[in-house]
Amino acid sequence: MKRIVWNMDKCTGCRVCEAMCSFVKEGEFNPVKARGKVVRTVERSILYKVRVTCLQCEEPNCMAVCPSGAITANDECVKIVDEKKCIGCRMCEMACPVGAIAVNAEKGVSVKCDLCDGLEEPQCVKYCYTEALQYLPDERVGITLARAKSEKYLEMTSQEG
Repeated sequence: MKRIVWNMDKCTGCRVCEAMCSFVKEGEFNPVKARGKVVRTVERSILYKVRVTCLQCEEPNCMAVCPSGAITANDECVKIVDEKKCIGCRMCEMACPVGAIAVNAEKGVSVKCDLCDGLEEPQCVKYCYTEALQYLPDERVGITLARAKSEKYLEMTSQEG
């Protein structure tokens, strides 16, 4: 399986990823309808960003609590919501540890990132011009994150000397 990896140091908080997601999934550029969100806060004139999206858990709580069986895993282990089966009960919302699934108020069904199922790659990754998002195989995720942390550490220590 492949996963989306987010590099907060490269992310500008521009929300292009949200715009592309909402366009691909809902047919309109409306970040409110995106499956992945960039939560932005400002404290003491510093912009902080956190990306919230489905982690494609190996043992997903959302799938376990869904009373209608609307959340399933496809052949690549990507968790998919069947909108025809979903009853909009919000059990999945309460069960998700990262808040990455929500009931769409207009449709009355749960929506979440499905890694752009059916497309070659997630469109948020494709259109991220800073390359803050990468689509990597599981075995590369840990290595990529470790390398980014090491580079940041080296950068910080070289500035001190």
